[in-house]
Amino acid sequence: DRVSYEFYKYAPTSFLHKLLSLYNYIFESGTVPLTFSRSLIVPLHKSGDVNRVCNYRGISCIDSMANIFSSLLLRRIESFVKDNDLLSECQAGFRRGYSSLDNLFILISAVNITFAQPRKKLYCFFVDFRAAFDSVHRSSLFLKLFNIGISSKLISALQALYSRSESAVRSKDGLSEFFSVGTGVRQGCVLSPLLFSIFLDDLPPVLEGGVRLGTTKVKVLLYADDVVLMADNPLLLQRNINILETYCKQWNLHINLSKSKILVFRRGGRLGSRECWRYGGQKIEIVKTYNYLGITLSSRLSFYEHFKRKISVAKLGINTTWANVISVNDAPLRVKYQIYKTVSRAVACYGAQVWGHEQYELLEKFQRYFLKKLFSLPACTPNYMLHIETSLDPVFLFTLKLNIGYCLNLLELPDYRLPKIVAMEVIRRKLSWFSSWISLSQLHGVHFDSSIQDK
Repeated sequence: DRVSYEFYKYAPTSFLHKLLSLYNYIFESGTVPLTFSRSLIVPLHKSGDVNRVCNYRGISCIDSMANIFSSLLLRRIESFVKDNDLLSECQAGFRRGYSSLDNLFILISAVNITFAQPRKKLYCFFVDFRAAFDSVHRSSLFLKLFNIGISSKLISALQALYSRSESAVRSKDGLSEFFSVGTGVRQGCVLSPLLFSIFLDDLPPVLEGGVRLGTTKVKVLLYADDVVLMADNPLLLQRNINILETYCKQWNLHINLSKSKILVFRRGGRLGSRECWRYGGQKIEIVKTYNYLGITLSSRLSFYEHFKRKISVAKLGINTTWANVISVNDAPLRVKYQIYKTVSRAVACYGAQVWGHEQYELLEKFQRYFLKKLFSLPACTPNYMLHIETSLDPVFLFTLKLNIGYCLNLLELPDYRLPKIVAMEVIRRKLSWFSSWISLSQLHGVHFDSSIQDK
């Protein structure tokens, strides 16, 4: 409808009352205007051949009035799900108080706990669904909503939004005809992430075994449609892969096997002859690195490849802003520093909340590259001189602050929260970030508050 959300935000109260009356009528009657069920798809080119459809990502645009109505439904469903504790703790996707960092923290902590035990390995199957949001059978979705106790009125409102759903494609040549869309949750709708999470939430209970982390066992980590199966032995992983295959057949989900990989976290050595896995009769590829939620993980939990990729992007950010801002003599130094911190350092230090307790020379070298470029200094300039003269703290101080802040926040979570359970196990074993904190406090003669361990 091309009406901005600011229009509704600053609309007079009399108009908002009329709008509320309309929404109440729609909710009570279970009928919606046709425009509420329509969306425009704008294809954005990702990479590769521009003539291949698979190289485009479709961005769906929905009427703002329809999205506001969907937001009202979302609030009700969110409240019901939270009050009745209906979503698994292992699902962190698009939930208030949860983040992708939680899953990264749990996985990396699980690896560190595994490495603390002799000859132990952690087996992970990173699952990539093929068009997961578009594959959901709507009748199955409504059935699952009914089974968890969502009110019939809410389900009727959702069914009204979905009953006549149509889409059209907008391109430089104009607008295509509208076509019917009969499967999947609606792209571009604020309800879709939560609806998909509910749809997938009956997967964790049917899985077996898991990895012991403190007082609980973790079998799977979910972030919307990002799924990681975890096991402490190869046979158990294969059993859960078989269960996943059966589950996908039952609920019309399809796995993209070319993008789904297995990563075996281990201290070293080769994989055994029996350490191979299959899905649907096809062999699953075993990789040495995998990009999970923005962090490149390796089998030995080295972040070298991750930093190489992120620093490459961060340098691009420096070069992009160089001519217009950073190299301009009239621009204040504090502005140049702030641009570097916002555009480049933030990219290079992504995920520091979970790995920032250790100092990495690659990151310090990247910052020195920026400073030498900024002040036109020779490559042989001593590092100590850079720190003294530029008053820019080492990257490690920045990442350590992020790590400490994140971990302390975890300890304030309720006892049932999975990240806190895992954090307490790391503290109990004195591993990873907790071990680094103790070492740093001893190195600098700082008293370490033992009450952290007693939380």
